[in-house]
Amino acid sequence: MPVLGIDVSHHNGPVDWFAVSGSDVKFAFAKATEGNSLVDPQFDANWKGMGNVGLLRGAYHFARPGGDPEIQAAHFASTVGPRSFGGLPPALDLETDGGLPPAQVVQWTLAFLARAEALFGRPLIIYTGGLWRRTLKDPDVPQLRDRWLWTARYGSNQPVVPRTWARWDIWQFTDGESGAVQRIPGISGPCDCDRFRGDLPELQALANQAAAPTPAPPIAATPVDPARPPFGGRFLVWPCTPMISGDDVRVWQTRMRERGFAVDVDGFYGRQSRQACIALQREMGIEPDGIVGGTTWNATFDADT
Repeated sequence: MPVLGIDVSHHNGPVDWFAVSGSDVKFAFAKATEGNSLVDPQFDANWKGMGNVGLLRGAYHFARPGGDPEIQAAHFASTVGPRSFGGLPPALDLETDGGLPPAQVVQWTLAFLARAEALFGRPLIIYTGGLWRRTLKDPDVPQLRDRWLWTARYGSNQPVVPRTWARWDIWQFTDGESGAVQRIPGISGPCDCDRFRGDLPELQALANQAAAPTPAPPIAATPVDPARPPFGGRFLVWPCTPMISGDDVRVWQTRMRERGFAVDVDGFYGRQSRQACIALQREMGIEPDGIVGGTTWNATFDADT
């Protein structure tokens, strides 16, 4: 029996996830981010709501290929962070070309995935279809063949699969207005609905696999510094809407100021913090991307050299 899912964003307004869980819906994706800095205003509420009622859940990023792919990947990973573990793989929503020629869109996609998958530690799902087949002229990209394909076709016929992939894995069969429209309890208006190609245990196994990744072998020669605050898993990146803020930012800024970098300890990761981060990264021989991830966080708290 097909496994029913939905995907939502702020366009759907507040969702009554308890009502959704009483329907046939078994999984859901929520929009997390778009472009370089936008955070979907309903993402936190949707993510918590999906988890509270036990739905299999995932997050997606709406791509803007006109912007920097690595910044967008870091923005996505920073917003979703460790919440992705125990859930479905994060997804890249590729629907526009950003005015770029086809070959550049393909390269943008590969650059985004390389960065995002390194940050998430797992392969992403790719949502695309008409853009890939028509606008991009259906390129065959071997590097993407092992990624799951999520695609749309609103009607009774199954989707036409771009030649990069052998099959579809998730089929968005209606936008709530076209195709086999379904009204979902808990959602007041039209809603995108999806089918998973396999059965529910297969989908659950995918989430369980993410929840218990294979641990890396311990490195006994590298003792843990008890004075170093542990990295919390949230990437600090600027620009971001809303601006990333919190106690972890303040702790990092405090240590940066102790090390002599010009940064205000205000708990907001803005332009000034990013510039200080880049300066530290250059000093420590780390890629100067202005993003405070695990490596940069640990380097910040290492003894001055």
